[in-house]
Amino acid sequence: MKIRSAILILPLALSLALAGCGIGRVAAPPTVFDLGLDARPVPALPAREPIALTFQAVPSLSDTSMIWRVGDSAAPKSYATYRWASSPAELVRQRIADRLSRQGPVLNDRVNLQTPQLQVSLTQFEQVFSEDGQSSQGRILLQAVLLSGRSVVDQKRILVQAPAPTLDAGGGVTALRQASDEAADQLAQWLAATLRSAAAPTARPGG
Repeated sequence: MKIRSAILILPLALSLALAGCGIGRVAAPPTVFDLGLDARPVPALPAREPIALTFQAVPSLSDTSMIWRVGDSAAPKSYATYRWASSPAELVRQRIADRLSRQGPVLNDRVNLQTPQLQVSLTQFEQVFSEDGQSSQGRILLQAVLLSGRSVVDQKRILVQAPAPTLDAGGGVTALRQASDEAADQLAQWLAATLRSAAAPTARPGG
């Protein structure tokens, strides 16, 4: 009877000993990053009328995880001790709205159907390492659609990749900041050209 009790107690004691390695330790809080101050000059573009901006993102970009992957792997991962201050969806939305506002007002909702509506979807925002682990880049992918009334005026796919200066989370943040600003600038330039083209009078046949 005593032998059986000892056999049962041994695994329990071993489990308690292993668990005890972490007893009394307090996990350090994660390091938190954002995109920093928006200090980069914006493109010289003409002023425009107000636009309404709607923004959405894939579910994986709706929390504060910092995502990374190797090459084109279908297995994204997130850093255990690094987080974004807000979700990538919110950080990128704020950055785009701020940079677009340099050319004209950016509204959350349409004033009326005559107000152009810019729909932006964020589908990728992550640090991507090369297969050999010798380099990484910040990668952002946007899908944009411009509506006039209920009609689609034009659409644009914007993919920007910026090299990371270091092979860690901090380097990824720097690269994603640069990529976000570049993507916002490309969006602003496309929007300006598209609105200008839409406003241009259509030439009459034989005119």
